[in-house]
Amino acid sequence: AARAWRAPAFRSLAAAADDGAGARVGLSDELEARANARWDELAAKHREIPADDAVRRKRLVYRSKQRGWLEVDLLLGTWASEHVAGLTKAECDAYEDILNCETIDIFNFITGKDPLPPRLDTDIMTRLQDYCAASPLGVRPVDYAAAKEKDNLT
Repeated sequence: AARAWRAPAFRSLAAAADDGAGARVGLSDELEARANARWDELAAKHREIPADDAVRRKRLVYRSKQRGWLEVDLLLGTWASEHVAGLTKAECDAYEDILNCETIDIFNFITGKDPLPPRLDTDIMTRLQDYCAASPLGVRPVDYAAAKEKDNLT
């Protein structure tokens, strides 16, 4: 014998279904409101970005290593790994201003191909430029790949 199709009970915080006999399936309005309020609170905490100093420094190092352009990954990544831990808060701000630029612009600024905009003409940029000038990474892609592997920047 064929069984008649029956819609499954729908249980969610957003809906209370009627099973045909007048009984509600789901949460009471009061419990649903409490659950939704708690969900909103937890979701807001989950989306917060920690503002402590250690997390910020880790984020700066990560952003330095993951630019998407091998040469810049190597230059910024190795510099950041060596120096970000010792930067002051103001220096971290200046370095973050640099990281907020497009990757091609950063490369052109630190290699001296383009003039620096006044907002980036800082001590940190000078240190980056000096590091770039003193740290040749080779001219062949194989050399860049080997340096990235050596410095664990993959």
